[in-house]
Order: sequence, then C-alpha cells, then structure tokens
Amino acid sequence: MPHHDSYEVLFTESAARDRDRLDPVRRASFDKAVEILARDPYTEHSRPMGPGEQDREIRLTSQVVAEYIISRGRLLLVVLRIFDDADILLPES
Repeated sequence: MPHHDSYEVLFTESAARDRDRLDPVRRASFDKAVEILARDPYTEHSRPMGPGEQDREIRLTSQVVAEYIISRGRLLLVVLRIFDDADILLPES
C-alpha cells in the first residue's frame, strides 16, 4: 500500500452535510482529526470494513465515527455517524 505525505480529502454530499452541522467546537476537533487521518489513513486506530484494506472505519473523535475509502492518493469520507450525549437514554454514572 503506497503512502503519501498527505492524502487529498473529499466528502460525499451527505458526509459534508453532517460535517457542516457540527457546532464550532466539535468542528474544530473533527477538522484536526481529519488532518491527522489524511497523513495516515491506514492508522492502527482504523479498521478495514471488508476483505480489502481500502474501505475503512475510524472513530475520529469521541462523538464522530467515519467510514472512508482510500484510492489513488485520495481519502473519501463516505459516511459520518455523529453521536450527541444529549440523547443518551441511560448515561453512565
């Protein structure tokens, strides 16, 4: 698997909409995490989502999980799952 200095980061329309809905504090953390991921999308913190290594999943922050694809120097964020602590039925004590 070739590694680059930094992969070009792209978003699907739905992932971009979810990203754009983040409040400023969570957006800053998200952007920093994406910047780190773009330097090493095969990080040990990510895991493959299928038989190959290109489709992956990672928890970018405590509240954002991303599914992404790596191809030809590009990192495409396909799906973002954003968790909000306000909607927890039974918070941990």
